[in-house]
Amino acid sequence: MLTNAVAPDKLGGLERYVRELSAALARKGMPVTVVTKRIQEGDPSEEVGDDGVRIVRHNVPSKNDRTFAARYPFYVAAGVLREIHRLGPRGIIHGQYAITTLPVALTGHRYLYTFQAPVHKEMLLEHGGSYVLPGPTRKAAVRSLRFAERSVVAKASATVVLSEFMRGELGELSARAAAKSRVIPGGIDTEWFSPGAVQKDSWATSAKPLLFTARRLVERTGVLELVKAMPQVIDHLPSARLAIAGDGHERKAIEAEIRHLGIQNQVRLLGRVSEAALLQWYRNADLTVTPTQQLEGFGLSTGESLSVGTPALVTPIGSNPELVRRLHPLLIAPGCHSEHMAEAVCRLIDHPGLLEQLRMEARSHAHPRWSWDQVSDRYLQMYEQLAP
Repeated sequence: MLTNAVAPDKLGGLERYVRELSAALARKGMPVTVVTKRIQEGDPSEEVGDDGVRIVRHNVPSKNDRTFAARYPFYVAAGVLREIHRLGPRGIIHGQYAITTLPVALTGHRYLYTFQAPVHKEMLLEHGGSYVLPGPTRKAAVRSLRFAERSVVAKASATVVLSEFMRGELGELSARAAAKSRVIPGGIDTEWFSPGAVQKDSWATSAKPLLFTARRLVERTGVLELVKAMPQVIDHLPSARLAIAGDGHERKAIEAEIRHLGIQNQVRLLGRVSEAALLQWYRNADLTVTPTQQLEGFGLSTGESLSVGTPALVTPIGSNPELVRRLHPLLIAPGCHSEHMAEAVCRLIDHPGLLEQLRMEARSHAHPRWSWDQVSDRYLQMYEQLAP
């Protein structure tokens, strides 16, 4: 399994996806090695987790190094090809990230590739300020990423996308790869993310309704826009509250907007929360909101909420509408701006019978079809087809 980073070294959607898929395959008797970069200096070069997944980490240059962009691919190639050589001719190579998979594509090995998202677009949307790169160099880095992605998807023996939306994004890189791709949704630990007892503190208990979102605090995910929707929601529903789990470079702007709007008592920033706390907030919420503004390969937080049994309101962006459309069309806001979200929240809360019906149906909508047991079975079928 070739990826950029893996949980728990880093706790993003891709990182959790790779670790949980690998663990599901290991439970079914398949030996799995994840090849990834080292995030912290103290992380071991090699270890086997409690879930049976072997992790092999290679070094990369520091992001603060001015030569980072030039040196990074060579570090990655050395780490990946060393492990591929150890794998032997009968192994299955599954790429999850373009830069990490590119050395395999250029050396002619067969591999399966899961197109998680267009990394060159994500770099522009989310990571532009996290690398020490002058403007022209950054543009060159984005072009290089796009070239890497096009090469990887074009040379893959088989390609998986997480949604029809992501098939369209893949088509911008390679129409041929998109036409041949197979949709396998992102998996969810539906045994963990399951209905259970509500445990609210006094702030959450006073909320009617309690809204919740779990998002990285970056422009693409739309949390700032959701905060801007709250005054309109509160005007209509004075006891409404919003809890926000997650962190990111937009946190200060969100804090400033909360103060500017005077809604410090109605909106709570939780920061990064544990898996146990995340589960409890999903259970406590009357409605979760996924306020995506751009891109969304699968909609992990939307799926987790539905698996717990809590209805999820989404914007009509990315793959999120695919997850809720068959449950009820009112779970899709009319747009992605604050007024659209406020309108959609109020419309749902004004129909308590519908919200209760959706709460009863949400779990069966998500489980078992998004469970790792079913998702890993579909990958095993593809591995059998690719086996030498």
